[in-house]
Amino acid sequence: MLRPHQIRWASTSSHSFPFPSHSYPTPWQIFHLSPGASQKDIKARYYELVRVHHPDSAQCRNLAPEVRHARFQSISHAYDALRGRRSPEAAASDPFRQELERRRRQRHFDTAAHPRRDFEAQGADDRWKDRLIIAVGLVSLAVGLGPALIFGGPSDQQHRSAAANLAQARAEAREFGEQRRLEIKRRVREHREQAALQDSEQSSDSDK
Repeated sequence: MLRPHQIRWASTSSHSFPFPSHSYPTPWQIFHLSPGASQKDIKARYYELVRVHHPDSAQCRNLAPEVRHARFQSISHAYDALRGRRSPEAAASDPFRQELERRRRQRHFDTAAHPRRDFEAQGADDRWKDRLIIAVGLVSLAVGLGPALIFGGPSDQQHRSAAANLAQARAEAREFGEQRRLEIKRRVREHREQAALQDSEQSSDSDK
């Protein structure tokens, strides 16, 4: 007996109700009806499907015998399920019910187990980040306090450096100021000498 996933569901016939082309179709998909269909519609559609998909029908002559019987059995199971006439034992052996139950359990597992794993993974990531932040903080603290502990406080070193710079600036200012004063005196002396020379020349011209 073929299992549902071993059957090629695609129908080669051109009738209006081909067998579903995917694995594990639901009874509604096999009957090409919406879930709100009435029992009268379900019964009428069942007769149409039996006429088309019966193993001895002309539409199924190109299919392998095991595929014909598997399809017809699936249609019968789907009809019993839609009519609500399946016994617990038959429902348990129904491949469609089994597949639906398997999917339901899988969804339950995904919603119940995966969030827990995601939460645990997120917690591990947070712990790793916290440890990294603490390690970086300790390294920064060691780098900042290391020179101070070895060579003295940064305030003393900065104070000594500032005092040295100030003393150098004052010395340069005194030197520059002295040079500036000497330059001014030299220019004043040259100006006076030039003025005296001009007065002397003017006096000589007037005597002549």
